[in-house]
Amino acid sequence: MIKKILCFLFLIPLCLQAQQTMTGTFAPAENFKWFIIYKLKTTRQEYVANGKITEGKLNYTFEASAEKGMYRLVYGLPQEEKNFDFIYSGEEDIVFNFSDEQLDFTASKENQLHTSYFANINEAKRMINSYYQSGDTNKESFLEIFKSINTLQETFEKEAKGTIAYNFIKASRTYIPTSYETPQTMVSNIKKHYFDAVDFTNPVLQNSDFIAEKVSNYVFTALPMKEFTGAELVAEYKKNIATVVEKMQAVPADYKKTLLYVLWEQMVMVENQEIAIHIGNTYLKPIAKQLNDDVLVEKVNVYERLAIGQKAPEISWTKDNKTHKLSELDSAENYIIVFWSSGCSHCLMEMPKLKTFVNSKEKGTIKVIAIGLEDERENWANESSFYPEFIHILGLDKWDNEIGNLYDVTATPTFFVLDKDKRIIAKPYGVKELKEFYTKK
Repeated sequence: MIKKILCFLFLIPLCLQAQQTMTGTFAPAENFKWFIIYKLKTTRQEYVANGKITEGKLNYTFEASAEKGMYRLVYGLPQEEKNFDFIYSGEEDIVFNFSDEQLDFTASKENQLHTSYFANINEAKRMINSYYQSGDTNKESFLEIFKSINTLQETFEKEAKGTIAYNFIKASRTYIPTSYETPQTMVSNIKKHYFDAVDFTNPVLQNSDFIAEKVSNYVFTALPMKEFTGAELVAEYKKNIATVVEKMQAVPADYKKTLLYVLWEQMVMVENQEIAIHIGNTYLKPIAKQLNDDVLVEKVNVYERLAIGQKAPEISWTKDNKTHKLSELDSAENYIIVFWSSGCSHCLMEMPKLKTFVNSKEKGTIKVIAIGLEDERENWANESSFYPEFIHILGLDKWDNEIGNLYDVTATPTFFVLDKDKRIIAKPYGVKELKEFYTKK
C-alpha cells in the first residue's frame, strides 16, 4: 500500500506540470519557413516564442506557466497581415491545418467552437442580406431566419459554457426582431443594440482584438441607409465615435487610449484626415496627456502639422550670407520639397526623374527645395551639383536633423507638394506618384 501511495505522490507533480502542445501543417510547405507567437494583452501583443516551420510542419510546446487566453501566430511578412489568432486554454493540445489562407482546427474544442460559431453565424447573417436583396416580403420567412440565428446562438452558448470561447460567443449576440422590419428599421435597430452583449470590462475580451474590432466596425459601418455628402458622412462618423467613447467610460485609461489609437490609426490609413484630426484633438491627445504619453501626443501633433491643407512648417537656410525662408518664396505656382541623401541609392534614381519631370513643365511653375539629409558635406556637394535649378539645403546629422524631424522624415526620398501659399497639397511616395498627382490635378 505504501508503494502505491508513493507512486501516486510522484505522479502528482507530473500532472501539475503537464504542458500542452500545438502542431500545425502549412501548405504549400515551401511558402512557410518560420513562426512567431504573441500573447495578446489589453494594450499590446507580448512576445512568447519563435521557431522554424520545417517542410510545412510546426511543432511547439507551451511553457507550463503560459497564460490562458488569446494568442497570435505570425507566419510571414508583413506581420500585421500574415497571422491568425487562436485560443490557448492550458487544458488541451491544439492541432490545425493552414492551406491557401484557410484555417481549420482539427483538435482543440476551444478553437473549434470559436471558428465554427463565427462561420455559422456569419452564414446565417448573409441570409438576411439575401432576403432583403431578393425583395422578399414574406414575414414568416423573415422571422424564420432570425429564429434560426437565435437557435444557433443559444446552441453555441450552451456548448461553450465554461470555455474561453464562450466570452466571444456571448458577446457576439446580435439583435433579434420579434416582427417583420424594413431594411431601414433593421439597420437602425442593429445600430441601437450593437453593443448590448459586449462587456467592455471583460478581461478576456480586453486581452484580444475583439472589442477593438467591434468598435471599428461600428464607427465605419453603422451608418443610415442613404446617400451622403461629405459633410453628412463626417457628422455620422463623429456621432458614432462619440457613442463608442461613451461605451469606453468604464475601462482603464490605458485601454481606452489603445482603443482610441486603433480608431485614429485606421482613419490615418484610409486617409480620412478630418476624422483623424477630430479623434486626435477631441479624445486621443487629452487621454495621452493624462497618461503622460508625450510620444503619442507628438505623433498626433505631427500628423496634424503635416496634414493636407496645412501650411508647411517653416524652413530657413543661408545662402550668399543671406537668410532665406520657405514662406518668403513667391516665384512659382507649386513647390516640391524633397528630402534625399547622396548615400541613398533610391534617391539617386529618383532625383534625375524629378529633374526631368520639372523640366517638362512650363518654366518657373514648379520650384524644388532639395534637403539633403547627410552625415558629411563632400558627397552631397558633388551630387547636388547635378541639379543647379533646385534650391539646395544641407541637413547635417541626417536622422537627427532639425528640418527632417520637423517634417517627420523617416526614409528618403520623402516628397511634399505645396501650392503657391505653401500649403501641403500632396505627399507622393515617389516621382511616379508625383506625376499621377499632376495628371489628376
